[in-house]
Amino acid sequence: MFIPSKARLKITNFPLQGYSVPSVCFQCPKPDCLEACPEEAIYKNERGVVAINAPKCNGCGDCVAACPYGMIEQYGSGKAYKCDLCGGNPACVAECHYGALVFKEADKIERKQRSIQMKQRVTEGAPEDKRYQLALNLLEGAVRVPRTPGYLG
Repeated sequence: MFIPSKARLKITNFPLQGYSVPSVCFQCPKPDCLEACPEEAIYKNERGVVAINAPKCNGCGDCVAACPYGMIEQYGSGKAYKCDLCGGNPACVAECHYGALVFKEADKIERKQRSIQMKQRVTEGAPEDKRYQLALNLLEGAVRVPRTPGYLG
């Protein structure tokens, strides 16, 4: 099935600047979404991946509001969904033939890199608003290639 609007990996585009910023669940060490779930439908599995037990989800949306990165959304039925790293073999990485996406286990991600991303928390707004603000914050702090007259050739 190909439905980009339902993908767990979200892309925020800044066409006038020529940049796109991907957003994916950070698999937080202390997930706000897990704490917010009244049904305990959100849990950390044996690999430390934050996952949702869909049958236990009551569709209240508390986890959606709690996620400071806008990475939990709800189906029309109300059931929550988010990136669960496809069980450790992310399909988005497998399908990215350009090498733009890579998968690293959480313990192999540099502490400084994780810290920079985790500081971009947004507490108010819909998931898409949180993702946009996160992308904007990351874009502002990114090292950019200067656009010069000879840039494209």
